[in-house]
Amino acid sequence: MRLRYAIILLLILIAQASAEQTWDLSILRVNLYPPDAEVQQGQPLMITIYVGNNEGSQFSGAVSVSLYVDGFLKSREDWYIGNLSIGSIPIPPGGYRTIVTNLETSTLTIGVHELRVEISPKGYTDPNKDDNSYSINFVIVPLVNPFIEADSEVLQGKEFDVKVQIPNPRSEPLEGIKVRLFVNGSEIGTKESYVPPRMISAVKFSYKPLNVGTILLDALITRDDQPMGRASLSVTVKPSCDLLIERVQLSERIFAGEPISGKLMLKNMGLSASRVNVTFFIDGEAVESKSIDFIDPGEGTELEFNLDVALGMGSHTMTFKLIPLDADDLNPSDNEYSFSFRIIPVPISLSARSSGSDIYVNLTNLADLLTNVEVSLLRNGSEVTRFNATLEAGSSKLIPIRGLDPGNYTIAVYSHGSIVSSTEVSVEGGMKPESPFWLLAVVPIAAALVYYMLTRRKRRAWPSS
Repeated sequence: MRLRYAIILLLILIAQASAEQTWDLSILRVNLYPPDAEVQQGQPLMITIYVGNNEGSQFSGAVSVSLYVDGFLKSREDWYIGNLSIGSIPIPPGGYRTIVTNLETSTLTIGVHELRVEISPKGYTDPNKDDNSYSINFVIVPLVNPFIEADSEVLQGKEFDVKVQIPNPRSEPLEGIKVRLFVNGSEIGTKESYVPPRMISAVKFSYKPLNVGTILLDALITRDDQPMGRASLSVTVKPSCDLLIERVQLSERIFAGEPISGKLMLKNMGLSASRVNVTFFIDGEAVESKSIDFIDPGEGTELEFNLDVALGMGSHTMTFKLIPLDADDLNPSDNEYSFSFRIIPVPISLSARSSGSDIYVNLTNLADLLTNVEVSLLRNGSEVTRFNATLEAGSSKLIPIRGLDPGNYTIAVYSHGSIVSSTEVSVEGGMKPESPFWLLAVVPIAAALVYYMLTRRKRRAWPSS
């Protein structure tokens, strides 16, 4: 009899213990704060867990809450429900209570993460564990939202500035901030920064691209080696050259009517090849343009020119202007070169002699080009005659001027309006007839003289009587 009672009592105790070791709890839902599930890196993510009681009696006891991020356990803590001494109310049958906890995000990377919440009653076994976990996504955003300022287009081989702007919307300063700048994945520099509350600080970098194309600038903001923010910007690198005029071969004195010829020595000191347009200016007016094929980096070329331009006597200025066609010039200030020269008359050698009433003018062209000259004959400052003469290169020409009165004469030779040589000559013999009637006076006088001479000779020859 006693054995029967002992067995019955043992079964009752086992059943009671079994009943106390199981409890069906569930997670009804999980809410996150901020409501959009975006939290700044380093700021806590607030989690509200709705724990439901699926049993027919109220639940009081400890609940273990585990938080997993991307499958890795981040925290586990026990919560006591139904402890009236601390203000915790039991979960009624079929009801729920909330558990509010936080997730530390300082070690999480920026981006989307999966949060899995698991609960289990302490000291109990949950007969239905399928509803004991709940998954939800959240996003880690930068604690600061930096941005990069730089030109959208830059020149190859020319250094440009990159400014990383770091705003701080918080009421506390951002201290110990490091800014790392990457170009196409390679780090080019690290600088520290301090951002006052509700202010923006700029960190300046410089970079010189050597290749043409698109480069990606990445700025990473860290504190204590933990990322706080990131910014990116694409920049286009345009080809560049550096043209210069090394030397000019051009005579400083050019004869009037002579083509302006010379040679330019050009060089490309830049990083990219380019075709070149060369424009020639004389006294500010464009007179001709020439194109040059590609000049490779570090290479040079020569350009010969021959300009047939009519210019007046005196000083002139020639300017050469280079315009690259396939690249931008890094130093356009040396793309122009000016050169002064003078247009001078063609040198003419002049000599003259007189013979009777004639003057013979001898002209010699001392230049290597054909030229036209004007010859003016003057007497006592008044022009007697003027005529033109054409002289071949290096040739001489004898020009007679006939029937002149006795006197002193000046001969002047003009080339393109300027006197180039002059000389004086005297005409002593001959008389230029003023009227055909002068013979009426001369002939009788000459006849009388002849008669006198003849009769005088005869008288000397006759004997005296």
